[in-house]
Amino acid sequence: MPFTKPSNKSSSSSSISRPSVSSSSQSQDSSSISSVSGSNVDSILYPDFKPLPKAHAPMASVDPNLAMPFDMSILTISHKRNHNSVKAVIVGGGIAGLAIAIMMDMAGMEYDILERTTGVEPNLGVAVALGPPVLRLLEQMGLLEQVEKSSRIVTGLSIMNPESRRLGRVEGVDPSRYGYPMRFMTRGALHRILLEKVSKAHVHLGKYVVETLQNPNGVSCKCSDGSTYYGDIIIGADGAQSKTRERMYMQLKEQGRLPEADMEPSLYDHLAIGGVTDPLDKRHFPSAHDPERDFQVIYTKESPYTFWYLPVEDNRMAWGISNNQEPKIKHHPYSNTVSYPPADPHTAALLQATTAFSGSDKPLPATPRPRTATPPLKRKHSHVKIHDDWFAPMHLDVETRFKDLLSSRCSVGTGTVRDFVRQTPRRNMIMVDVEERLYKTWYHGRIVLVGDACHQHLVIGGQSAIQGMLDGVCIVNLLYDMEHNSPSEIATVFKTYHAKRSGQAKTSIEETSQIDKIFHGSGFVAGMMRKFMFNTVWSFNMKNDKYNNNRPQLSFLPFVEDRGTSKAAKQKVSRRMSNAV
Repeated sequence: MPFTKPSNKSSSSSSISRPSVSSSSQSQDSSSISSVSGSNVDSILYPDFKPLPKAHAPMASVDPNLAMPFDMSILTISHKRNHNSVKAVIVGGGIAGLAIAIMMDMAGMEYDILERTTGVEPNLGVAVALGPPVLRLLEQMGLLEQVEKSSRIVTGLSIMNPESRRLGRVEGVDPSRYGYPMRFMTRGALHRILLEKVSKAHVHLGKYVVETLQNPNGVSCKCSDGSTYYGDIIIGADGAQSKTRERMYMQLKEQGRLPEADMEPSLYDHLAIGGVTDPLDKRHFPSAHDPERDFQVIYTKESPYTFWYLPVEDNRMAWGISNNQEPKIKHHPYSNTVSYPPADPHTAALLQATTAFSGSDKPLPATPRPRTATPPLKRKHSHVKIHDDWFAPMHLDVETRFKDLLSSRCSVGTGTVRDFVRQTPRRNMIMVDVEERLYKTWYHGRIVLVGDACHQHLVIGGQSAIQGMLDGVCIVNLLYDMEHNSPSEIATVFKTYHAKRSGQAKTSIEETSQIDKIFHGSGFVAGMMRKFMFNTVWSFNMKNDKYNNNRPQLSFLPFVEDRGTSKAAKQKVSRRMSNAV
């Protein structure tokens, strides 16, 4: 099938000029006018309506004394059938955000990436495991060759005791079965490959988003430096500590629509410590120079932690300590127990006017009913400091806390684990408290969450980056197939995205949790799982057919040949592409 990259240009008759950035001097109150007349919009989805002075918006509502805030620059380009020109404001320039930007560019969509870091911070993070589900996608995106040069093939998992005696081994992914092996690379290397593929004009560094607004016609993100970015949708790819999620959840809670499960505070009962060594001397660490090798884990029965060796590019090794800890509790602004007072008369009248504009047959009450208070939280607040910033330097004294572990024999070279860890510059070490969680709410109106912002994995599973990219391919395919970019169609896309991905994310979290229980769990079941794993040579392949056969592609590009004997799940070509044939 011939392929023509879709154009993101719209005709002059159907487009409205829209700046991507406005300076702080351009107030959102200026040049405001409503254009929702005649459109069916569910006003409940867009709570950010605020009154504006009459002089600014004389046509904004039926009652000229009331006005819905609307900036001309937030107008969607077109609602015409068969015209899809979506612009996304992507909050977060990590692996998930950059991957989505590349996919959107290939689809002819517009985007801006707002990244809070300035580019001078150390690119911390340890390693990512890339298997068949994303390697086929990266090949389709034209990035596989770079990934292969910057990664190492991993043949399996060896489980060692502190004396470097092998307790068990798990065979790795069979390349002939799925078409690709398992590869490890540093998180920084993957980030650089993705960043080089993105147009620098669309990557904005040092942009800390302080406000997100949406209405039926568009979205805006205001940054701490006063700049504002506009689009049709906001994609929250800003990680486990997502401010996009926080602001979205606060809006939903104010409306009484946030599930109780999402109001629960965060529970951090895992601590991840890790780093990446400098290039290792072959005389002392010969295994670091092997083109293919196992990654290894040191298991100590009496300790609540394990030590992991991960081979990466440039004759280096990444390493990590996975440690269970006493839970730390973090409350969020949306997880309080404050009840909500009735709205003031002005807001109530505004909501009434909004309902009239939406075409609803059911008028809202003059004063919204007060919402009941959130039930008392099940978790008490922790006063222990929580380390949740991936760019913060490590403060922990590893020698004091893990003295016995560091004295273990190094299984990838000479000396002890301590000698191995000393090959890592202090600036390349991280320490992060980790939560395992699947949120119920992934979208609201024109705002949608991806990656760690809506599903958080333990580091031990190496699934965070993979699942973020799989979120991306799903949502970009759905956006591409929209007939027009109206609010109702965007809502349908987000709902379908959640339905497709939430179950897969849940399965991935559960499998990661199983790995954690094998190495750190206590009790009869965990003991039996360890006994089986440590005394049997077995393979991931049969168990993971369902996982590895999920090798999705961008539906609007030519599919990459499926070279695996275990065939990938069937995927349809984009509806728009099939209609063009």
